[in-house]
Amino acid sequence: MTATLTDRYVAATLRRVPDKRRPDVEREVRAAIGDGIDARVRQGQPAADAEYAALTELGDPARLAAGYAGRATALIGPATYPAYISALRGVCWTVLPVVAAVLVIVYRAHGDNAWVSISRPIGVTLTVAMYLIVCVTVLFALVDRDRGRDRGAEPAAGAEPWTPDRLPAVAEPRPAGWGDVIGVGVTAAVLIAVLFLQRTVSPVHDSAGSDIPIIRPALWDFWVPYFIAVLVLAVVLGIVNVRLRGWSRGTAVAATVLALVGTVPLAWLFARAKVLNHALAHGKGGALVTSGSWIAWLAILLIIVIDGAVLFGVWRNVRAEDGTTSAS
Repeated sequence: MTATLTDRYVAATLRRVPDKRRPDVEREVRAAIGDGIDARVRQGQPAADAEYAALTELGDPARLAAGYAGRATALIGPATYPAYISALRGVCWTVLPVVAAVLVIVYRAHGDNAWVSISRPIGVTLTVAMYLIVCVTVLFALVDRDRGRDRGAEPAAGAEPWTPDRLPAVAEPRPAGWGDVIGVGVTAAVLIAVLFLQRTVSPVHDSAGSDIPIIRPALWDFWVPYFIAVLVLAVVLGIVNVRLRGWSRGTAVAATVLALVGTVPLAWLFARAKVLNHALAHGKGGALVTSGSWIAWLAILLIIVIDGAVLFGVWRNVRAEDGTTSAS
């Protein structure tokens, strides 16, 4: 069944409203549209023209959705909230498993038993999670305030007025936005900061009490700058997608290549036991310097899972874009 203008208008409005409020907002919006159509039909207007005029009177669905936000009491409004949750979920699912896995390996290498090696990283990981949540929330609050000022202002002189002809299809995927870039940027910033921080702050110490870097120092000659460059390129690709307003096959291929040139060398380094500092391998840490050890396979599995999840999301968006284009 072909979606009507009303269906498309309602979908465009609800896309910017939190899930819990969508049923109530949908009822109110449909009632407002219905009242507008009925009033015009009673005046002798054709139903199709009446629907078009009613939607035109309601205006841009983005502005209408902002009206349901209660922005004076909301830290992050509904127009930004879906992107905020998506970015927060992406950052946590990417950074926190890496932090927890590295800490487990480090504590085990330090000679702690299995229970301590698993339980002690929980507190540190939760602390990192709180910092991530605060950082992402502050960034999105600033973005939301800036967007709120834009939405609250009158249209610029000479700007084209909004009409229902500009409504997206119901099935159109959410275009790439700055929220996606924030998510990728925060993840890259955290990982880069950890790379530098671990050189001077480490939970493992030598006999003299000095901190032992977790990452093998020799990697700074080439591989660490290489991986930092890959992370920066990932942020740049996110900005490109914002400009293009969505994933295309070209940018999806670029993302796939970027993921492979980042993760394949990293997996190879783990398999050859060249990632973690060999100075960590005392006591029960012999697996750190053994090629093909269980630690290496655990790290490779984690890399494959994260890489697969990211690429699945990218190509799913491309398929959604293709489906929308075919339908139109």
